[in-house]
Order: sequence, then C-alpha cells, then structure tokens
Amino acid sequence: MFRLRRLMLKSLPLAATSPIPLTAHALPGESASTYGGHVAMVLPIPPGGSGDVVARQLQPGLKQALGQPVVVDHRPGAAGLQAAAAVARARPDGQTLLMAFDSLALQPIAYKQLPYDTFRDFTPISQLARHPLVVAVHPSLPVDNIRALIGLARQRDEAIRVASPGSGSLSQLAAQALASEGGASWRHVAFKGTGPAVQAVLSDQADLVLASYAAVQAHLQTRTLKALAVTGERRLAQLPQVPTVAEQGLAGFEAYGWIGVFGPAGLPAAVVGRLHGALSNAIRAPRVASALAAHGLEPVAGTPEALGQLVRREHDRWQAVARHANLQFE
Repeated sequence: MFRLRRLMLKSLPLAATSPIPLTAHALPGESASTYGGHVAMVLPIPPGGSGDVVARQLQPGLKQALGQPVVVDHRPGAAGLQAAAAVARARPDGQTLLMAFDSLALQPIAYKQLPYDTFRDFTPISQLARHPLVVAVHPSLPVDNIRALIGLARQRDEAIRVASPGSGSLSQLAAQALASEGGASWRHVAFKGTGPAVQAVLSDQADLVLASYAAVQAHLQTRTLKALAVTGERRLAQLPQVPTVAEQGLAGFEAYGWIGVFGPAGLPAAVVGRLHGALSNAIRAPRVASALAAHGLEPVAGTPEALGQLVRREHDRWQAVARHANLQFE
C-alpha cells in the first residue's frame, strides 16, 4: 500500500507536488520577512464556482490577519487528488493550505487506492461553510414533491435517471439515501462535474439531480428546472417556498456539502490556532457572509476538532449508505 501510494504521488505532474517555496517556520501573523512571501490556498477546482468565491472573499481578511498575501492556487483534475496530494506533501509550517470539500471524506469510499491517507495526512484547521442540496427535476416529470417522486419511481417501469457530478459524489450518495429511505430505486448516471450533470437534466438526458443552489439557481428562475426539496434541516432563504426533505415525510433526512481548510499532517498547534482564528474572523465578516448567502452557503466557523470529526462522521455515514445499497464505484 505504501509503495503504491508513493508511486501514485510520483506520477502526478510536478506542479501538483511542488508547493510554493517555503522559507521559514514563523507563525502566521508575524512579519512577512520572517514568515515568508505568501500563503498558498490550494483549491482542487478550476476558477469560478462557490469554492472559488469563498477563497477570494477570504483573501483580504486573511491578508490583514496574517500580515502577508494569500494566493489562491487552482489545481483541478484527478477528482481533487492532485491538489490534496500537493498539500499532504508540503512542509507543515502553515504556508500551504488546502481548501477541501465534502469529497475529501468521500474519496476513501469511491477509490480503493489514494495517494494519501485522508485521516492521517492532513491537519484540520476550520470548516468555513456548508450548503444543502436542491432536489431538482426536469419540468416534464409529473411530480411536485418528494412523495410523488418516490411514488413515481415505484410505479414506473423505466427507472428514473439520476444525474450526478461523478461516481462516489455526495450528489450520488444523497440520492441513494433518498431512494433507500423512501423504499424506491433509480438509475444513476455519472457525469464529469456538476455543470454537465445539471445540463443532462436540462436536455432531458436525465430526470433528476441533487446539486447546490448556486448550480441550479438560474435554471430555477427560468423554470427550466423544478425544485422539489432541499436537503438541509431548514428551508433555504432563497427558496422559502421549497420544503425540506424531512418536511415531506422522511424525518431526520439531511445532506450537506461543506468547505473546510486543512494543512499537512504535523502542523504545530500554535500555527493551527492562529490560522483558525484568522479564518474564523474572515468568514464572519458581513461582506463575506453576504457573498456566501448569495450562493446558498452558510458560514461555519467550526473548531479544528469539529472539522476532523466532520470528516470521519461524513465518511462513516455515506460509507454505510453505499454498503447498504451495494453501490459499485467505477
């Protein structure tokens, strides 16, 4: 296992495994001359999208708190493995950080081999935000709520097609949990990203998608998609007329996507504390909170311990869903 992980890391492009040069080990907030040039916030996604919005909204506040610039470093590809591997291999001095998503907890479920250990190769620092998913269908599907959707899935000879941004994604697993708890089934169709998955429903190549509000907002407004429910514990402020899944008979059902910041394993406690404080203050700023709300994101300034527990809890929960349904990942 160790040898395979090492080979996988070596196979990644040089840019993905060579973090920003590190010149010192001073704590964040000390002078740039002693701490180094800047902090790299590595994102496993291309520019654009909710994660990029969060990172760039945080930049001014973090720069002020840390006393040096924070550079957003996009490293998309390989289902986020390249970005995470780069941070896992970085020196634990607080200059190279990973902005990770719920997929970090799900990767060990979908992949038999990873180029890092999700639970041992990272230091949790702070959860930043979370968001429910919107259960959206093509307008031609003759349902207006979750009960009707499940009833249709039970009765229809041809399986309802559920699009997702990829095998093992939160979207797929949440859709499976919805089917299992409702006593229904449907056919999963994986696409390469949320955009293509949403487009598949728009073009009637699929019937249903579970996606963030930001991903479906424009299509709900133009009525080219129809929202049946949200997967949070309460309704979205942007969709006050759309009830939660739990309100529609599946008591306790919740599914949240989330964003958090991690460093390499072995990050000193003092560095973790300083970074956590800077991130917590930045995410609470009214300007940042307003920008997040526009994308359906809820700010969360959780402790490092809470983020570590979230990763383990989410992994265990969705692994149980996958095993119960005997899901096979490609």
